[in-house]
Amino acid sequence: MEITLTLSTQAPEQQAQEWNGAVEALLPSTPAAAAWPHLASFCALHRYLSGVDVCERVAGEDGRPGCVRYVASHPAGEEGQEQLQAKWAHEELLELDDAGRRLSYAVVGGNMGFGRYVATMTVAGETEAAGCRIVWEFECEPVQGWSRDGLVGYLDHAVKGMAARIEEAATADES
Repeated sequence: MEITLTLSTQAPEQQAQEWNGAVEALLPSTPAAAAWPHLASFCALHRYLSGVDVCERVAGEDGRPGCVRYVASHPAGEEGQEQLQAKWAHEELLELDDAGRRLSYAVVGGNMGFGRYVATMTVAGETEAAGCRIVWEFECEPVQGWSRDGLVGYLDHAVKGMAARIEEAATADES
């Protein structure tokens, strides 16, 4: 009898065919109708997502399915050191639903380790409060260099930062 043993060098979460999950953040004093226009501005991500230095339309019409944005962060090296390589991605808008306050996009290129990645971001009104929530759902192949928990932690931090910046911008809009 012959026994074959196959060892995997991947962590257990890397062996899964797909990762999915959701993170959310509360905007306690911003109604959904006031928050949505900020999130719906597909090519304005750099205004709301910390660490994104550039967000530019590279194809299609902003706000229409098929629009592709280039997003990048440019890490600065220490003085006297070589500048580190920018992290970038091309993201395609798949759906923008104003009535449902929801947009979906896919990463279609870049150097951040993503294979297939699709996200849906929704602004949901709170039923018992004046505020709203941003919900960021994702499904993707395992991401090179990340654990699933690491990705969820990054997205959780990101959505909370976005919520704070959107709430600040919505408050300024009221003035």
